[in-house]
Amino acid sequence: MSADSDRPDPRPASRWAQLRARLAGLWAGVRRRFSVDLRALAVMRMVLGAVIVGDLIHRAQHLRFFYTDEGVYPLAAFTSTYVKFNDLSLHALSGEAWVQASLFVLAGALAVAFALGYRTRWTGLASFVLLVSLQARNPHVLNAGDRLLRILLLVALVTPLGERWSLDALRREDTRQTVASPATAALLVQPIVVFTANAILKHPGDHWYAGDGLQIALANDAVTLPLGKLLARQELVTTALTYGWVGLLAGSSLLLLATTGRLRAAAALAYVGAFVGMMATMAVGLFPLVLVAALVPFLTTPVWEAVTARVPPRWRDRWPPPALVDPSSRPWLRDRLAARLPVGDRGHVQGGLARVGRRLCAAAGLALLAWMLVFSGAHVTDTDLPDAIDDPNLDVQRWGVFAPDPATAYSWYETEAQLADGRSVDAHDGGPLGFERPAHAGEAFETFRHRKYMGHVKDSEVLPGPYVDWACQHAQQVVDGDVERVRLHRSYQPSPLDGTYEDPTRSVVAERAC
Repeated sequence: MSADSDRPDPRPASRWAQLRARLAGLWAGVRRRFSVDLRALAVMRMVLGAVIVGDLIHRAQHLRFFYTDEGVYPLAAFTSTYVKFNDLSLHALSGEAWVQASLFVLAGALAVAFALGYRTRWTGLASFVLLVSLQARNPHVLNAGDRLLRILLLVALVTPLGERWSLDALRREDTRQTVASPATAALLVQPIVVFTANAILKHPGDHWYAGDGLQIALANDAVTLPLGKLLARQELVTTALTYGWVGLLAGSSLLLLATTGRLRAAAALAYVGAFVGMMATMAVGLFPLVLVAALVPFLTTPVWEAVTARVPPRWRDRWPPPALVDPSSRPWLRDRLAARLPVGDRGHVQGGLARVGRRLCAAAGLALLAWMLVFSGAHVTDTDLPDAIDDPNLDVQRWGVFAPDPATAYSWYETEAQLADGRSVDAHDGGPLGFERPAHAGEAFETFRHRKYMGHVKDSEVLPGPYVDWACQHAQQVVDGDVERVRLHRSYQPSPLDGTYEDPTRSVVAERAC
């Protein structure tokens, strides 16, 4: 027997080493796909802040109408129509216009601070609280874009949004280029959940997978912009765009999550282009803007290297200017706590607090990831959730936009004021009342939020009363004469799918004596 026979067989250890190497490679691939460039997070922060500010400015134009006791949705109606949100709205503490205006100004200031990256997590959290409060005050003017905005902001807050291109960055001695964590995984998965769920919910319909879904959607005059109406006449183009859009929705996991580097960036830019097209052709509120924000984290390091390479060096070196914020004047909370300890313990405490913060963010990211997958999966599969988590405030991962089929009809509304002298005029402006179909149905509504609200009025038992009460009071102010009665009419128009309009039908939604 040779001496070699006493040596241990190296093959089991070798197989174990190979398995470990394969697992390590697999884990590295997973981390690479859930890695986000910190500059992408910075731009996403700026876009989210800008969207919040723009939304506040847009809503403020109709503050009295939608958010005060002088308007169509006073607190009395709020407390009787949307019970599940009653405890979530600071805006519901008062129906006075000055209270609402003050909260709008506060929300705008916090959103600007968040966009600039000043105390990013705290200003972002405060912005989230006020955003939920505002949306809860009048949920009848919301669409899927509003819901996605608050979800995306919540998920983004557990990522390091303020580590680059921010005022907070001035207090950092070093920074990373990319980050991969459960929080970034949740941030990347959220838009894919939206796209995949929407693709699944469209599948039972008759039109999207048949190629004519977009043409039908663009035939809806109430939401289609002039460019969309022009596009609707190009059948071959709309068919190609329909198949392209369905392909983007159904293939989002492969196109966005399975790719890396320049290929991922190119795919993200293709989605952004689709959302820009949506903004140009359809009045659907914040939805395309928020989707653009959701796609920014998919823009990879080569994109940001190319962007920064085109910035003149003098601007790269001077922004943010050190004089803007004195790094030593407002140190991090953990640094202020550590400063109270003996010198030898400071580094240990600072490192411990940093580790705790990272672990809390990781746990929050895992919880958010599980939440979006469970609730969206339950919705698309029509599965009943356990009673312990079946809560309407949690069940917001529903993405059936234009699904299973686009609407094939639309409505507009006329508010008639009958005067004591027998005349009938428009209760909004005192002008002549005309029931003819408008050349563009979207012009019958001041904003998309008015369109959403009136859609809820026709389906509600409570909302018509406050609306006609407001119409009586408003008509008395703008009409020359005594108003005896107000009547809300709804005109229902089938979409002109073949270019020919059918006669609309008209009904009375609500009326009352003034």
